[in-house]
Amino acid sequence: MPKVLKTTGLVLVLFAIFFQYSCNTNNGELPTSYYNFPIDTTVQIIQTLPSEINESSGIILFNDNIWTHNDSGDDPIIYEMSIESGEILNRITFAEASARDWEDIAQDSHFVYVSDMGNNAGKRQDLAIYKSSKRDLGNMNGQANAYKLNITYPDRVDFKPQAYKHNFDCEAIIALEDSLYIFSKNHLDKHCRFYTASKTLKNQVLNLKDRFDTKGMVTGAAFNPEDKTLALLGYNLDPEVGNFGPFVWLFWDYPNHDFFSGKSKRINMPVIAQSEGIAYWKEGKFLISTEKSRMMKGKLMVFDAKKWID
Repeated sequence: MPKVLKTTGLVLVLFAIFFQYSCNTNNGELPTSYYNFPIDTTVQIIQTLPSEINESSGIILFNDNIWTHNDSGDDPIIYEMSIESGEILNRITFAEASARDWEDIAQDSHFVYVSDMGNNAGKRQDLAIYKSSKRDLGNMNGQANAYKLNITYPDRVDFKPQAYKHNFDCEAIIALEDSLYIFSKNHLDKHCRFYTASKTLKNQVLNLKDRFDTKGMVTGAAFNPEDKTLALLGYNLDPEVGNFGPFVWLFWDYPNHDFFSGKSKRINMPVIAQSEGIAYWKEGKFLISTEKSRMMKGKLMVFDAKKWID
């Protein structure tokens, strides 16, 4: 079991100081929607991320270790990190791949999937998901073959929107059975749409399934296979203010994979941090990663979801 780096009380104090600093610096406050939901004060930090992983944007748990990647600005590399020590154990480069804006990573029994669909400016037309065999992740040469899935939205017509004022960004995916499930990050209306995609089709148009008013922007997704709970990580952000108020939406008791048709609950995190990576861990608990900020290095936190589910 990883050593808890901070007590819950100290975590809240540290992030409260960060929150005050952010507000004073940007002359603003978090949106009202952030405060209308319960806050989980039992969230704990269990690890500090190494400096090389300064923008952890997606995480999975594989072979009892964390696998993650940076946001835009890095090479097409996924990092294996020990939960126990926080050390980087391995670096795997996706051969013949690019990393324009890697935003999430997902897995099934045989493959990992890395989403290169980040689109804050709204103008990208080269959206892709890279698929790589788990057998390649242990290669001694540090490289893995990657198969590229080219992605197109079915409902997008404007390719020249104003930056951060559109609904065609995406930072969250999961892999279930024979499909990928893709969740949008809507800058404009703060809703989330979910789409399905094939795991094998090289060029494809997504299938739009549903939408949900998340009252914030979704940045990561994870699935608990034990009780079928879907967790969507996100944050409230005003570009003119600059504060990050993370939250997790939980979805359960839904028919088939129609996630937004069942029960749901939002829980706010007691932090002010850019949180973008989430993965199921064990016993109803999820791991959440944060990016490096002006105040502190990136962190790995534990969120106990089972106590919030009716």
